[in-house]
Amino acid sequence: MSLLADVATMTDISSLDPTTLATQMAGYDIQAAKNAATAQQTTLTTQTTNLSKLKTALTTFRSSLASLNTSTQGMLNNSATLSQSSVATVTTTSQANRGTYNLTVSQLASAQQTAYTGLTDDMMKQATGTLSLSVQGKSMSVDMSSVSSLADFADAVNQSSDNPGVTASLIKTDGKVQLMLSSDESGTANEIQLDTQQLDSQSAGAFGQGTQISAAQDAKVSIGSLALTSSSNKLDSLIQGVTINLQSVTAADTPLTLTVGTDTSGTQSNLQSFVDAYNTLRSVLDTQGSASGGNDGLVSSLTTTLNSQIRTQVNGLDMTSFGITSDKDGKLTLNSDTLKTQLAKNPQSINTFFNSQGLLTTLDKTMNSYLSTSQGVLQSRQAVLDRQQSELTDRQDKITTRYNDAYNRYLSQFTRLKSSMQEMNSTLSSLLS
Repeated sequence: MSLLADVATMTDISSLDPTTLATQMAGYDIQAAKNAATAQQTTLTTQTTNLSKLKTALTTFRSSLASLNTSTQGMLNNSATLSQSSVATVTTTSQANRGTYNLTVSQLASAQQTAYTGLTDDMMKQATGTLSLSVQGKSMSVDMSSVSSLADFADAVNQSSDNPGVTASLIKTDGKVQLMLSSDESGTANEIQLDTQQLDSQSAGAFGQGTQISAAQDAKVSIGSLALTSSSNKLDSLIQGVTINLQSVTAADTPLTLTVGTDTSGTQSNLQSFVDAYNTLRSVLDTQGSASGGNDGLVSSLTTTLNSQIRTQVNGLDMTSFGITSDKDGKLTLNSDTLKTQLAKNPQSINTFFNSQGLLTTLDKTMNSYLSTSQGVLQSRQAVLDRQQSELTDRQDKITTRYNDAYNRYLSQFTRLKSSMQEMNSTLSSLLS
């Protein structure tokens, strides 16, 4: 070994540094093991980083799928127009079908509001007995001996855990404070019922002489000869996928015309967002599939699964029916003309193919099998990497211990050697002097 040869031929004892020599020799001892550990650490770091990137890509893709596959929003976008914007507003979901409807609105729904002008703070102080308030069979009671003002009464009603859906409020008109009881919900069925039989006569008389501000009544709507009522001005079950919010009644012989149609531009935007999200995921998979030290087997399996799933058929239709094709690299492109043709023929077919139990649900299940925190593929892979990292850390600790032991041994040896050579030189000098 050249290092030992240098030591043997050394005549200047002062240049022999035990610390440097021990460091070099101990390093030689662990070099092979250290190189192997460093290489494995590089691989593990790459795999862990790539796995994290893959998890992020799959999570982002899954979020994109979810936004296009809710109970109200599917791949299909619909639009609706009204002939009289002052009568109502309208929104649609993916489930709406094309059509034109003429609606006559003869009455709006309203919630009961009653003011009690005869009640005063003094009367509240003198009141005795119990007042019961009920809505649709649910009731609450107010012990009048516990209230001493209109404000106390309002608090007793509003803060009761048994409140059946009544709000008590104080309004001030012409300098006088008055109590008002309001039903929380509109409709005839939500009328407020007062039971004053357990009250003193004066209070019972005052509560029995309320002034109606607004009656509890249902909305009345008809489509041709079909008449219907609704406790709310929000009509969300009259026409599938369409929600109508009534604002006023229609004029005589002037029905409200509602037209529901396909929003081709919005639907194309939805489909393009799916294509973009899929292509972004494929780019990550392609990068990781070719990356040295990556998760090649895992990525290859997922890529194969996705290639198979996007080529599935539903009721004789596949993605090409809606203008989506795949190139040789697995990337998708959208042909808007093909999409428009299919939407003109059968707009709901795009929901049938992608939504409900269609392609998006299938892809989501695949994402879940990889992302699940209980038995997901990525979690299992991460567990393997964590175990390998733990084992490598233990090995690195042993290498460090081996280095320290060797260093201390060599340091002791070279220190003794230097001391012996110094003694020899001293003896030689004495003999020659």
